Amino acid sequence: MTMLNRLASFADATERAVARQPLRYAVHLVERETGRPHCVAGIPLTVFTCDPAEVGTELMRNRDPMKWDILVERRIPKEI
Repeated sequence: MTMLNRLASFADATERAVARQPLRYAVHLVERETGRPHCVAGIPLTVFTCDPAEVGTELMRNRDPMKWDILVERRIPKEI
Protein backbone atom coordinates (compact mmCIF):
# COMPACT_ATOMS: atom_id res chain seq x y z
CA MET A 1 0.00 0.00 0.00
CA THR A 2 1.44 3.34 -0.99
CA MET A 3 1.26 6.63 0.85
CA LEU A 4 -1.31 7.91 -1.66
CA ASN A 5 -3.65 5.01 -0.86
CA ARG A 6 -3.43 5.79 2.85
CA LEU A 7 -4.03 9.48 2.23
CA ALA A 8 -7.13 8.72 0.15
CA SER A 9 -8.41 6.38 2.86
CA PHE A 10 -7.81 9.02 5.54
CA ALA A 11 -9.56 11.71 3.47
CA ASP A 12 -12.55 9.41 2.92
CA ALA A 13 -12.86 8.63 6.64
CA THR A 14 -12.57 12.33 7.50
CA GLU A 15 -15.26 13.28 5.00
CA ARG A 16 -17.66 10.67 6.43
CA ALA A 17 -17.01 11.84 9.99
CA VAL A 18 -17.58 15.51 9.17
CA ALA A 19 -20.72 14.80 7.12
CA ARG A 20 -22.49 13.32 10.16
CA GLN A 21 -21.69 16.35 12.32
CA PRO A 22 -21.71 14.74 15.76
CA LEU A 23 -23.07 16.73 18.67
CA ARG A 24 -20.55 19.09 20.23
CA TYR A 25 -20.49 20.38 23.78
CA ALA A 26 -18.63 23.09 25.68
CA VAL A 27 -17.62 21.95 29.17
CA HIS A 28 -16.70 24.53 31.82
CA LEU A 29 -15.23 24.09 35.30
CA VAL A 30 -17.18 26.39 37.64
CA GLU A 31 -16.38 27.50 41.19
CA ARG A 32 -19.53 26.88 43.27
CA GLU A 33 -18.93 29.74 45.72
CA THR A 34 -18.78 32.49 43.11
CA GLY A 35 -20.53 30.80 40.16
CA ARG A 36 -17.69 31.93 37.90
CA PRO A 37 -15.76 29.72 35.51
CA HIS A 38 -12.23 28.69 36.46
CA CYS A 39 -9.67 30.81 34.61
CA VAL A 40 -6.14 29.99 33.55
CA ALA A 41 -4.06 33.13 32.93
CA GLY A 42 -7.27 35.15 32.90
CA ILE A 43 -8.92 32.97 30.23
CA PRO A 44 -11.94 30.81 31.20
CA LEU A 45 -11.19 27.10 31.00
CA THR A 46 -13.49 25.63 28.33
CA VAL A 47 -13.12 22.24 26.65
CA PHE A 48 -15.01 21.46 23.43
CA THR A 49 -15.89 17.78 23.03
CA CYS A 50 -18.29 15.15 21.74
CA ASP A 51 -18.17 13.29 25.08
CA PRO A 52 -18.94 15.71 27.94
CA ALA A 53 -19.11 12.96 30.59
CA GLU A 54 -15.51 11.94 29.98
CA VAL A 55 -14.25 15.54 30.01
CA GLY A 56 -16.27 16.33 33.14
CA THR A 57 -14.74 13.36 34.93
CA GLU A 58 -11.24 14.49 33.97
CA LEU A 59 -11.85 18.10 35.04
CA MET A 60 -13.21 16.98 38.43
CA ARG A 61 -10.36 14.55 39.10
CA ASN A 62 -8.62 15.46 42.39
CA ARG A 63 -11.05 18.36 42.99
CA ASP A 64 -13.44 18.83 45.90
CA PRO A 65 -17.01 18.46 44.52
CA MET A 66 -18.22 20.78 47.29
CA LYS A 67 -16.13 23.60 45.76
CA TRP A 68 -16.28 22.80 42.03
CA ASP A 69 -18.95 21.94 39.49
CA ILE A 70 -19.17 21.24 35.77
CA LEU A 71 -21.32 23.22 33.34
CA VAL A 72 -22.12 21.55 30.00
CA GLU A 73 -23.51 23.55 27.08
CA ARG A 74 -24.67 21.98 23.83
CA ARG A 75 -23.17 23.78 20.84
CA ILE A 76 -25.38 24.19 17.78
CA PRO A 77 -23.38 24.04 14.53
CA LYS A 78 -23.67 27.05 12.26
CA GLU A 79 -25.03 26.43 8.80
CA ILE A 80 -22.77 27.57 6.00
